[in-house]
Amino acid sequence: MGRPKSYDRAAAVEAACRAFWAAGYDALGVRALEERTGLNQFAIRTEFGGKEGLLLEAMAFYGDAAKAEAMAPMRSGGIEAIAGFLDGLVQEGSMTSSPHGCLIVNTGIENARTQSDAVTQAVRAYWAELEAHFRMALETAERAGALCADLDLAQVARGLVTSVMGVHAANRAAGSQFAGADLVAILREYLDALEKRDGG
Repeated sequence: MGRPKSYDRAAAVEAACRAFWAAGYDALGVRALEERTGLNQFAIRTEFGGKEGLLLEAMAFYGDAAKAEAMAPMRSGGIEAIAGFLDGLVQEGSMTSSPHGCLIVNTGIENARTQSDAVTQAVRAYWAELEAHFRMALETAERAGALCADLDLAQVARGLVTSVMGVHAANRAAGSQFAGADLVAILREYLDALEKRDGG
């Protein structure tokens, strides 16, 4: 008979997400991870395959939450849905806004040195998902005749992803979830310029 679990798995993954988000992967020792998640070394090893496995679960939790909450309006909305997502990067109460920046950005930067294939794939999958959502919103605006000019929508979507990374990096560097607000304002001006005006 297996050993009974003394922890809530979902709660432990969420706690791990917040711990990695705040501290990073390398700086977060196993003892600190135990304290922040309620897991012990045995559970981290057997349930998650070790510290990296727990990180991957935390990244999946973060990505699923972002898709369900922050990205969801872009599946059917147009330019305003994109603007709403961008605003959420620097707003109080948004799950994508934090003085720690973004778990995916932070992990990707760390992983540029450690070069874990599994982490690389998880990071790329998240940004591909965000790019796809931007593309969906742009296509909605295009179908509605709301864009003022012929655009390379794939290029715009990729550029927006890169800009999102920049907003998060600004927040992280300043330790403030509002530090990237100037970049968001510039992006909103750009989006506004894409929209067709009456008589245009």
